[in-house]
Amino acid sequence: MAVVAVRERPSATVGTHVRDPIPTIDSADPDMTREVRLARAAWRREHLEEWRRELEALYHFDPEFIYDPAHEYDRESTTDPDYGAEGVHFLEYDEDGVVSPLEKRAREVQKHGADAASDTLADTGLEGDYEREVRFRPEIVARVNQAADESHPVQKGVRPDMLVRAVMSAAERERFMPEGILRLDLGAPVPPLVLEVVSKSWAHRDLNYKKRLYAAAGISEYLVYDLGGKRRAGSPRELLMFRLEGGSYRQDPVADAYWSAVFNTRVRIMPDAREREEELRGVPEEDRLPPRFQWWDGKQGRWRDRETDRKHEQERTGREREARGEARGEAKMAIAALYRFLSELSRQSLDQIAVHWREHGPPDNVMDRILEVRENPGVWRSLLLDDADFDNDATQASDHDADRSPPGTL
Repeated sequence: MAVVAVRERPSATVGTHVRDPIPTIDSADPDMTREVRLARAAWRREHLEEWRRELEALYHFDPEFIYDPAHEYDRESTTDPDYGAEGVHFLEYDEDGVVSPLEKRAREVQKHGADAASDTLADTGLEGDYEREVRFRPEIVARVNQAADESHPVQKGVRPDMLVRAVMSAAERERFMPEGILRLDLGAPVPPLVLEVVSKSWAHRDLNYKKRLYAAAGISEYLVYDLGGKRRAGSPRELLMFRLEGGSYRQDPVADAYWSAVFNTRVRIMPDAREREEELRGVPEEDRLPPRFQWWDGKQGRWRDRETDRKHEQERTGREREARGEARGEAKMAIAALYRFLSELSRQSLDQIAVHWREHGPPDNVMDRILEVRENPGVWRSLLLDDADFDNDATQASDHDADRSPPGTL
């Protein structure tokens, strides 16, 4: 166990009596064991007034939030998953009770999921968001707290990993999202979808207590993602889908993808294709590429997310460059044949055709047309037309021009 520094603090009340010191340690220190954490929590419960003054000294202190003595709150981090102060990072407990940063890949799933959700929901009046504190109506919180057996019940709200919420005007944000908190208790529209990325320390809470809370609030779809081994030892990497029916959630059979009424398409979370290679190279799991939240685009016939879209655009641009290169090669060969086989046309006419082909490409049946013009120079303008125009109009236009101009001239 780590050596715990001890410091004496002034008494919470006027007097000269000696009081118990609080064990202190950086809450982000990986050596903050269960024993130290429990000792700190016991001190806070016994010295609530002094602890309260410490909390009030924090720049992010929220007088409306009900702080839990079982959790750590400092300038930059907290172990309370429901504390949504801006700029404060969440730390979780691992299976040994040691405080550690939230898995990096879990954070990436949150952020990328919100990005993909916003792309999918463009122009629908909904958008994706992540780590947004949500406060519920008091009667909902009270009802769920009474019904559930939870060691850390919600006081006012929680902070979902990712959610879909209504797009709001500036006036609506001021009314329904003061200080960046989504206030359902003030009448804000209920998010239609929430995603939680479970961790070892909070899997039970996500799959039981929060599930009750979200159902009671009227959130129609609830997604839970296990990065692997989080719900229990050896639990598979899975996305779970729960749908609100009659005030409670019904779970869909486990599948690789689910139809979402909120997104109006199928959604999934898939491992990055490069992760297998990273695993073979011995890259630590925490440093491997995160899974991707994706949505099915029926028009394009492919799964989409922002990284996949970037790769798709790069491939499309590459194909276009390749096609342009091939077209330039074809044009070069066609122009060479033009000057070789139609030397009886004027240089001005040949140059005009060559410029047109460099810009627009030669017609598909270019050699047939060259040979036709060689037999009948009066239809040379057919070389400037595409196939459709040539089929419908070229002969008439060429005959008309042939009556006005001698062969081989403009």
